[in-house]
Amino acid sequence: MTTPLAPRVVVVTGAGRGIGFGIAEAFGREGARVIIAEIDEQRGTAAAQRLRAQGHEALAVPLDVTQSASCLTLVDTVMTAYGQIDVLVNNAGLFTLHKSEEMPEAEWRRQIDVMLTGVFLTTQAVAKVMIPRRKGSIVNIASIGGMGGWPMRSAYNAAKAGVIVLAEVLATEWAQYNIRVNCVSPGVVRTEMTNAMVREGLATVEAYARRTPVGRVAEVQDIARAVLFLASDRASYVTGVNLRVDGGWVASANLQAMGFPERAPDT
Repeated sequence: MTTPLAPRVVVVTGAGRGIGFGIAEAFGREGARVIIAEIDEQRGTAAAQRLRAQGHEALAVPLDVTQSASCLTLVDTVMTAYGQIDVLVNNAGLFTLHKSEEMPEAEWRRQIDVMLTGVFLTTQAVAKVMIPRRKGSIVNIASIGGMGGWPMRSAYNAAKAGVIVLAEVLATEWAQYNIRVNCVSPGVVRTEMTNAMVREGLATVEAYARRTPVGRVAEVQDIARAVLFLASDRASYVTGVNLRVDGGWVASANLQAMGFPERAPDT
């Protein structure tokens, strides 16, 4: 049976693990040809092998999103293999905590380079083949951090805010070419990064769940399903959108600040 995303060619950056791998796996289940674009070649190769073992078509391609030459090489490799790129998911990212007055300049630049400049360079390279075809869907993985001030996350939140606005700019520029550009902004997701913060005593899953109106943290598949929708023809009239997948976190922020309870008491 033909699925909504078969036989589309989908590039997912930073897809060796976590949300990126979950997105790549979801596209594979839909019949897409998936490109695992990873700076860690060993991790990317292993991820592609995992997908192929599940019966999906997958190709690992090295990618450093901060280098325009690497982005162009990625596009050339995919075009040689498949002759088209239908979907780009800009997922590559990183996260560290620093007091703003103590953040090293190199760390600020690293986060901005990967999560903002990297999104632009990868998108620009892919657009060079999407524009002539007058067809394509681009989905940026942003964050609810890009919509507010969370302490010790100045570089991360600034980068994610930039990604959200960048999507709006590109959506308006490229609508004439039938290229849609959208964002998915996850809330707290159960990933290796979240688990590491829990192990280090910086957070607890229970506290995150209490803070979230739906009463749980997100699973990777929650984010992947949103990306699949925005990438598909079901979202053909959706562009320039930032879709929050956060269990109501942002919607409830003002109530939290006013001292309302995190969740309604059980009755």
